[in-house]
Amino acid sequence: MKITKKETVSAVIMIDKIHNVLSDNAMKDAEFVKLVPVVAKICIKLHPLYHNDVHFMALFNYVIQLLATFKSVPIVPISKSMDNKRRKLLSLLEQFELLQFKDVRFHIYLYNCTIGDLPINGKYVHSITSLPSNTKIPVSILQFQESKSDFSVLIHSGQLSKNDTAYANFCFLLEEIMDSMNVVISDLKNLDYYMRDRLYLEAKLESLKKRSDIRLLLAGSSYTMCGLFEEQMPLPARNVAIDAQDLYYTLKTIRTALTYNPNITHCIISFAYYFWGYDLSLSTSIYQYKRVTEVNYPVFKDKHNFSGDPIGETQTFLTSITPLKKSLFSFETWAGQYIDIIKNNLADSHYFPYPREDSEVLKHDDVTNREKALERAESHNKFFKYTSTVKENQKLFADFLKEMNNYGIKILLYVPPVTEFYRNSINPCLISDFYACMEPLKANYHFKLIDLFNSDAFENTDFADYDHLNDLGARKLAEILVHELEF
Repeated sequence: MKITKKETVSAVIMIDKIHNVLSDNAMKDAEFVKLVPVVAKICIKLHPLYHNDVHFMALFNYVIQLLATFKSVPIVPISKSMDNKRRKLLSLLEQFELLQFKDVRFHIYLYNCTIGDLPINGKYVHSITSLPSNTKIPVSILQFQESKSDFSVLIHSGQLSKNDTAYANFCFLLEEIMDSMNVVISDLKNLDYYMRDRLYLEAKLESLKKRSDIRLLLAGSSYTMCGLFEEQMPLPARNVAIDAQDLYYTLKTIRTALTYNPNITHCIISFAYYFWGYDLSLSTSIYQYKRVTEVNYPVFKDKHNFSGDPIGETQTFLTSITPLKKSLFSFETWAGQYIDIIKNNLADSHYFPYPREDSEVLKHDDVTNREKALERAESHNKFFKYTSTVKENQKLFADFLKEMNNYGIKILLYVPPVTEFYRNSINPCLISDFYACMEPLKANYHFKLIDLFNSDAFENTDFADYDHLNDLGARKLAEILVHELEF
């Protein structure tokens, strides 16, 4: 069955409207559940036309699956699960709609308005015509009505009647286009936690392509991210550590850095006791889950052991922009200019752009500190029970050490210092298991391990919380590790 131009327009308009509603990240679970039957009705209506379309059938089947789930199970929606379902549905809608524009030529008509600095998407837009206010709309745009490949898009500032706008295949108020621009600007100025970390990591890695003078990598998790400063190192250094990073993605980061700058000779890596049993991609925590879908996967295109679909769940700057608008305007190009500015500012910066000299420990009495430190330590004590992860990480790290030894890169590992409250809460088995994994590697590969867990060089005033240094402690850590570097 051939799909007419009118049917294509109708399908795009319906999907675009649903996309607008679904793209609201503040959507509540109950609202999403109520919206799914509406999407299902639209899909059923479109099924006779698009049942041979692979992308449509993926959308159709997923919507039917959601309907069955919501009808058969009296669930109390779980935010993470619902948010992932919403994002996947949004992704499937976009894939289907974008396919409708594969061989399309758009012709934009601006009625008594301009679109400012927003770049046109030259891939699909073949002409732009400015129409003065005395133009007769039917005479101006009828020329494309019969062509199945040519679609007219009318953008106006609100003076036209419904009869006039009906002559165009698609119609937008100028205010709507400008609102989309403003949403993107707002998103870029107010980056969420995960997007900032993604850009920070990208900026640090990409800077190595230009900074061929860098010789020292500072890698690992938040212990390095906030505990070591590039400017305190004796060699030109780059801190590529980010929060909650596990061993797999730490090694991925280092290898990526080396492909960008083969002149690196030294690498310092934070290696907490629990690191052997920690796999970010298998975590059930929403925070760590998003560290895969919104930070590491977008950077490395590697989901490790993650069982979901990170492509459909990855947050982007442009989720609020409908596929039709993206096809008309190069929002990606326009937003990319802002992203480049953000990255340029992050490339040579410390993770925290402000001094951190306060200590959480000093704000509480000993009883409260013991309770808070225990809660933190218990989140780490559990990791060695994940025996399969421990074995995988042992193999991964052995391969990495062999590779680094062959390259002649000197590796310095350090167990980060902690407060007395955290230290007293750690399960001693975590420490013995750590060394049981480390000793065979020390016998076969060349690297240095500095254990600062029981170090008396640090005081409570040196810690931002129970196991992370503040800027005062970072200076002490730098002095200790620099002394241990082999030149």
